[in-house]
Amino acid sequence: MEKEKRHESVSPGKILDMGWDFARVRTLTTAVELDIFGHIYRGNHTTEKVSSAANTNPRATEMLLNALVGLELLKKNNGQYQLTDDTAEFLVSEKPGFLGGMLKHMMDLHENWGHLTECVKTGKPYESVDVQKKAEDFFPSMVKGLFNMNYQASKYAGTYLKEKNINVSSILDVAAGSGVWGIGVAQQFENAKLTALDFPEVCKVTKDFISRYKLDSRAECIEGNLRELNFGEEKYDLITLGHICHSEGKANTPKLLKKSWTALKPQGHLLIAEFTPNDEKTGPAVPLLFALNMLVNTSEGDIFTFAELKKLLMDTGFKKVEKLEEAPSISPLILAKK
Repeated sequence: MEKEKRHESVSPGKILDMGWDFARVRTLTTAVELDIFGHIYRGNHTTEKVSSAANTNPRATEMLLNALVGLELLKKNNGQYQLTDDTAEFLVSEKPGFLGGMLKHMMDLHENWGHLTECVKTGKPYESVDVQKKAEDFFPSMVKGLFNMNYQASKYAGTYLKEKNINVSSILDVAAGSGVWGIGVAQQFENAKLTALDFPEVCKVTKDFISRYKLDSRAECIEGNLRELNFGEEKYDLITLGHICHSEGKANTPKLLKKSWTALKPQGHLLIAEFTPNDEKTGPAVPLLFALNMLVNTSEGDIFTFAELKKLLMDTGFKKVEKLEEAPSISPLILAKK
């Protein structure tokens, strides 16, 4: 009887449903590529009007729109399509929170993930995007898409530091990418000097965002490899490591933390953004999947739990480590004090 009960509670539904995840992602990215959400935002609410605006086949457009309704990315009433609150905020190209660039980057990862089985067998990446030559091809387009995703969190970090009366007159943004972590904080401190650091090709993107946010007069970008450059001694009030530790992994992160500690002034702070699973590494799913992303795409990359990062930080010499629980971030923000 017990065996029968257990059997009745078992279902292939979850497994089969997961098998369709590729279709969900492709449906969403196709809608972004065709600017479907933007066309609806601009007043095209029927299949015919969306099809005309997007220059697509009417029959195929209706299929796509209905699928987006099924995915709860659109609402439908009497043949009229409307945006949801989330799609209106993040999937309309003219909105500041537009995530289309990030979705394109995620699609670009699909080819590498196709080699996951081989990577698990060998323990080696399909390609190492953390090697400079490959990084300079890979990261410039990717970091543009990341800016909108992290901007609100970086501004929150700056506001938090200001409310705590923490002095920030000098900032080092390590592996800056778009410069989002340094820019968001620097905007909250009008006299703060921002130094960004990244590979030469990525620095071109960083400088563009620095100009876009009118910080040219108090910001610079140093070109180089974070593993090779000397950050200096007691130069900065704040150093940011925005999603960097996972690409440095267990081998290189302790070295990065030590260099950062040395470069901070007394009482200075280190801000880390990282995908962190629970201490048992049983969830949430995204950080655990991100570990596999590091396996496929980097030579040493891995994720850390908050407890692991806290221990590394305390062993380095930091006196206080806290998690900024209220940050509007896709991943936890961790603040460590020297």
